[in-house]
Amino acid sequence: MRSFLFKKKCAQTPPENCGEQCLRPCQTLRDIEVGKCVCIRRHSGCKKMRRRLLDLGLTPQTKVNIVQKAPLGDPILLKVGDYNLSLSLSEAGLVEVEPA
Repeated sequence: MRSFLFKKKCAQTPPENCGEQCLRPCQTLRDIEVGKCVCIRRHSGCKKMRRRLLDLGLTPQTKVNIVQKAPLGDPILLKVGDYNLSLSLSEAGLVEVEPA
């Protein structure tokens, strides 16, 4: 009898709300308009995706400018510090932000 291994997938959906301390829905990088400056609050998702976002420089309390969105919306171009970074909408949906 053969056994099959299945890989565990990341939770790619953004959280419904910030937690019990606030009642309004969280904003993610996916929801922010072009030209706005925001501060990163936290990440959601699996460990691998969180590590990748941290390695790209998207650490908590970092200011990020939304530079441009592609004509169909995916990907988005961000300015983080001195460099530009392109993220897909699924990745941007995992980063919770607050107004800077």
